[in-house]
Amino acid sequence: MKKYSYLLVLLLTVQLALGCNSDGHDMNSGNYDYDVVIVGGGFSGLTAAYYLKNKNVLVLEKEKVPGGRCISGHWNGFHYPKGTEYIGKPDGVLKKVLNKLGIKAKQIPAPTDGIAYKGQFYFGNELLDFLSMEEKQQHYKLMLHLQRLNDDDIEDVIFDDQEYLMDYEKLDQISVKDWMSKQGYSELLQKFVDIENRGLFGTDNANYSMFFNIPEMAFDLPTVESINESEVYSFEEGMYSVVQVLAKKLGNSVVNGAYVQQVDVNEDSTVKVQYVKDGVSHEVRARSVIMATPAPVTANLLGDDFAEELKETLQKIQYSQYATINFFTKKRMLKETWSVSCIDEGQVVTLYDATRPQVSNDYTGKSILSVYMAPESAYDHNFNKQSDAVLLANAYQTLVKHYPNFKQEVIDYDINRFEYAFPIFSPLYAPKLDLLLKHPDTKGPVFLAGDYMVYATVDGALTSAINAAKNVKKYLKQ
Repeated sequence: MKKYSYLLVLLLTVQLALGCNSDGHDMNSGNYDYDVVIVGGGFSGLTAAYYLKNKNVLVLEKEKVPGGRCISGHWNGFHYPKGTEYIGKPDGVLKKVLNKLGIKAKQIPAPTDGIAYKGQFYFGNELLDFLSMEEKQQHYKLMLHLQRLNDDDIEDVIFDDQEYLMDYEKLDQISVKDWMSKQGYSELLQKFVDIENRGLFGTDNANYSMFFNIPEMAFDLPTVESINESEVYSFEEGMYSVVQVLAKKLGNSVVNGAYVQQVDVNEDSTVKVQYVKDGVSHEVRARSVIMATPAPVTANLLGDDFAEELKETLQKIQYSQYATINFFTKKRMLKETWSVSCIDEGQVVTLYDATRPQVSNDYTGKSILSVYMAPESAYDHNFNKQSDAVLLANAYQTLVKHYPNFKQEVIDYDINRFEYAFPIFSPLYAPKLDLLLKHPDTKGPVFLAGDYMVYATVDGALTSAINAAKNVKKYLKQ
């Protein structure tokens, strides 16, 4: 999967009104019991709720619409990604979810890869020509090396057999940057991997655990051999389509604009959830709760009865920030490929032809060019404090190198920022995740869900949601 996940990676514009849930309870009163309350209506929260739809479920989402960073916009008859918009070829748990929802993924036409380096684009058979002959050989060697490492069941352990995470402690202790340096890979090849990681995970090589990077990089690095193949997919309305279907199936079980303040376990093992909606305080009691919010947010919401060790571990999981600028242009700017990874362009990570899945190859009319931007270090938490003017200036600085008259082609633009874009799977992440998975305070009545519990992709978010839903079902049977 490319930066299609993940990056995801997460929304629909329909506001679901408050009212009666499927069991006829008046949710406006906030005083009735539920089998499950899910805090957070992002991709994980909605998926968990869908798998528990036969229970009495309430989803509390802080924003006006659910879906997390899977949000889309519309312009001139096109839809475009404000956040996560694409996935890899659906398989495993993702394929099962889509089948259950009756949604068919749409393959984005090849070619899908391009490189920008030193003011030049590289496409097609020339894709890797920014590398020297020796570096091309290193690139091939790197791919084989990563695939051999991944053959050691790493992907299976991350997604399916998490009890064995600590068996790979050595690989988790080293960053991608340090590993590549020790292996003797060139600086330019390291920059190539770095820009792929920043585009896909929002995380640079220096802050990424080698262990967690292997499953994606083993199959994700663009090659000349794959230029006519597409491993990226979207939907009729982007990832927004999936959110729409999930929200529709859940109906009034989803409450938007619900600001959760605290979650406490009562003496009878039920869970009290306090939230504010439209300035009015509410309190609900549930047999179980799934926390489907970013790890630090979850830590802040858990009451005093939860172990400090658990809350401190959740607080230590930090998130990278991200921004997107969608430029609405008078003509189609990028048509040679779908995405372009931008090496040595500062905060500009990737360019996307947002209209590619929606038009023919020869279309040249009004279009949308998406620019994905991320800090050069995942731990730079001042990135989103930049003004629109600064973000635009940084984007223009890259774009005019390839399109000198780009500013004159722009009709309008849409800027979106994401505070909790991707969890940073930093070196020594496995021990933190191992503690969260095994801690007694996460075994019921409160459970954890989110991409930080598996992997920073859509597949990781879905897997964690289904794991949490299964654990809730087992718990409620006790």
